[in-house]
Amino acid sequence: TRVAHAPQSTPLSVSIGRVPLTLFFREDALHQKAAARYSAFHSSSENGFPVYLHPEKDFRPGAGFDFSLHGATLRLDSAAARISGIQSDYTVDSLLRVLLSMILLPHRGILLHAATIERHGRAHIFMGRSGAGKSTVAGLAPAGTPLTDEISLLRCDADGWRAHGTPFWGEFRAGDRNGHLPVAGIYALAQASENRLEKIAPREALRAMLENVLFFSGDRASREQLLSIVSACAAALPFYRLHFKRDSSFWEVFP
Repeated sequence: TRVAHAPQSTPLSVSIGRVPLTLFFREDALHQKAAARYSAFHSSSENGFPVYLHPEKDFRPGAGFDFSLHGATLRLDSAAARISGIQSDYTVDSLLRVLLSMILLPHRGILLHAATIERHGRAHIFMGRSGAGKSTVAGLAPAGTPLTDEISLLRCDADGWRAHGTPFWGEFRAGDRNGHLPVAGIYALAQASENRLEKIAPREALRAMLENVLFFSGDRASREQLLSIVSACAAALPFYRLHFKRDSSFWEVFP
């Protein structure tokens, strides 16, 4: 009898935001591309949350969370994730973001449209949708300091809120730092003719974060869990609106 989800290649174990995943590929070419793309996030453990990736489409109804993108479908339950209809490494990368947005919830973690830059050993998170200036900020940061340039990962643990590197890069292609730093502040980006920091109250910070959080579930319990995490983050961390010119002079407004 054929095992429905038996992998046909060596599993790829990764850890993103200290969440271990073990990816099982049926196509060697996709396995090799993923291994190269996530090389900085490889893990020695093969006991991560299992993710089965199949080139064939799966038309069975899901019992948990379902999400479709580029002709592929992600199905998630408490035991495993199954991604069917995979045709490219780009689709793998996109659906891993969707998957992480769900399985981070029990870890008090979220994904944000944001660039994260290290400064004096702490993480500064620059938040904004496409075109806001995330890649610009990352490109103007000193060499070696960007942790992410497109998708940032925040988790609250015993030491407080920390920003983690992710392999989900944007134009700047910052995606090779698998580390984490304490968060110094979060900044909503606003391009301007002068550089200025404007303090944001927690209620406005919550609204700004919800506009930039990556989340794809319509399930009420999951959305309430997300709201609780984001509300705690907005209440605990310093938030600002950064009015900035598109050059490196914006760092002058930081202490």
